[in-house]
This record gives sequence, C-alpha cells and structure tokens, in this order.
Amino acid sequence: MTKTVGELETYPFVLNRDEIIKGMGAFGWRLAKPSEHTEMMALAEKLLNSELTSAETINWINSVTGSTSWIFGTPGEAIEGIFIIVPVSPDGLKAIQSGDFDPSGPEKEHLAALGQTCAGVYVGAYAGATHEARKAVMMATVTMRVDGYGQVPAFARGATDDGVRSMESIGFHPAGFGADKLWMQPPVRRPKQDAA
Repeated sequence: MTKTVGELETYPFVLNRDEIIKGMGAFGWRLAKPSEHTEMMALAEKLLNSELTSAETINWINSVTGSTSWIFGTPGEAIEGIFIIVPVSPDGLKAIQSGDFDPSGPEKEHLAALGQTCAGVYVGAYAGATHEARKAVMMATVTMRVDGYGQVPAFARGATDDGVRSMESIGFHPAGFGADKLWMQPPVRRPKQDAA
C-alpha cells in the first residue's frame, strides 16, 4: 500500500538485511565491525575533506539499523572505501521533511531499527581511496538505491560540488524542504506486492 507522508510517496517495508549483505558483498563490501569504525571515519573525513560524525555515533547507528556502515577492502588490511547509509522510520521521514533530522546524531525513533519499518533512506557519505574502491562505490550506489531501498525516497546533503554532480547523475534534485542543501530522489520502483 502506498503511503504518503507529507506529500512524499513511499512504500514502507522491512529491510531484508541478508539480501543487502549478499548484494553489497558481490562488489567487495562488508559491514564494518565496531573496531573498524575509527579507521573508517578517519578515511571518510580525509577523502571528503570534511568533518563528519564520530566513530562512536556511526557504531551506535549501525547497531540500531544493522545496515549503516559499509567498508571496502581486504579484511586485516587498510580500508579503501566507505559507504554510510541510514534507513529511517516513518517518524524519521517526517523529521527529514521538517528539518529536524540530524544525520550526525539522529534520535533513535528516527532510525529504522533492524526488523522495523523503513520509510526512507539518508545517504550519509560514500567515497573510495583507490580506483577499485571508487568503482565499487558506484556499484554499491546502484545496489543500495535500487535493490535495497528502491521503494522509498532517498536523501543526502549536497555539501560539495562533486557530491552534487554525483547526485544529479543518478537522479537526485534539490528537495525544497528540510535542511540546507538537502537533495532527494523519489522511490525508483514499486514493491513487488503491496503490504497488507
């Protein structure tokens, strides 16, 4: 069943985490372990030339959602790529629209906890340090957006010119609401069957 939250089309669903892990794993991505978040966030800040949220916060968000922090690279070696994506609850979707969603430290009720309803997705950051990692980032973007979260709207901040160009190339546009520089993309597919 289609749900419209404040004029936004969304098809809320419960994420199939195993499917996402398999899809991301096909391109060399894996969920970060708690012990890897410090290195992951240091790489993210270096590659994006921007101060991001703390490793502790990303670890906490990932512990709630079960699918937020992804890394690319051989286990035991340096992390080469990062992908941060935050599934949001129906309350989180409303908070994004009102400008009350804080991606650097969201309220727990704004997160789509593992096994709970997801109504939207916030793309926090993605970047690669090597050519292979950058290719993997592009594949992860498609996997996450179409296969993982295709039936809900996606959001991200256009914080850099490169980020804006990247978002424009995959169909994002300025949201016209919420936080400054917020961009969005409506659902890219309908669910295979509507929820009862």
